[in-house]
Amino acid sequence: MQVRQCKLCLEIKELCDSHYIPRRAYSMNMAKSLKNPNPVVLSQGKVKQVSDQLRGYTFCGQCEQMLSDKGEKWVLANVPEDQDNPFPLQEALIAETPVFIGDGINLFAGRKIQGFNMDQIIYFGVSIFWRGAAREWKSSLGGVAPPVDLGEYYEPMRNFLLGGPFPEDVVIFVLIDNRKPVANMATVVLGAKDGLAPFYWFYLNGLGFKLYLGKSVPKDIRQLCAYRSPDRFVMMDAEFGKMVRKFGKDFLTSNELSTKMQDFLKGPNPRRTEL
Repeated sequence: MQVRQCKLCLEIKELCDSHYIPRRAYSMNMAKSLKNPNPVVLSQGKVKQVSDQLRGYTFCGQCEQMLSDKGEKWVLANVPEDQDNPFPLQEALIAETPVFIGDGINLFAGRKIQGFNMDQIIYFGVSIFWRGAAREWKSSLGGVAPPVDLGEYYEPMRNFLLGGPFPEDVVIFVLIDNRKPVANMATVVLGAKDGLAPFYWFYLNGLGFKLYLGKSVPKDIRQLCAYRSPDRFVMMDAEFGKMVRKFGKDFLTSNELSTKMQDFLKGPNPRRTEL
């Protein structure tokens, strides 16, 4: 351990060797049936199959435990641990009637669905977005995560993780993959832009999040916020699923992997991929 300022509580304490993407997600996304079971990671600008995790001395033990208890542990227990394993959150949605059906998007009342703990889900989503901005995350082999700039919302989001109010002008979406089985893969926080506004997003084994920031976020987006909407909306969005799959395929095919490994990962259900 190292004694420094914890990024979350800001106190000088012994820090843990913290992970950007939860450590358990790496083991969940290993292909144990393959000769090389390691997840696929970005390392030194190339895609490799190695046990190489984005980590660093960042949070004290108390904050690590809080991040786990208020979101991480519950979420990881409710997403597939392996390809073709049950996905409790998706199964819960399939059994429900959407409150809105649109062009490629279904909205569900998350707060009314048994099996959904929206407080835990939202906390986890905010924690990963905020972690992405808390430091430059590096791996032991030289991989560096893309930067995340939360600007003036960095501090309000940190306060929320410590028990404060949900920040003004911050909008978070919770998305469930509409495919079955879902792709067992994980991403770090990435930037993108749709027809309405720029946003950050990430994906973990069938569960996705989008984050919009700022006073200029359109009303059409604000009313879908998983935290502020009265029904605490959860959505199945076909376009988000397409974006995730396109990112995975583009990323993998633009880097050096064996043909066999590319075919394995580019199939209908790309699996066990840590990007």
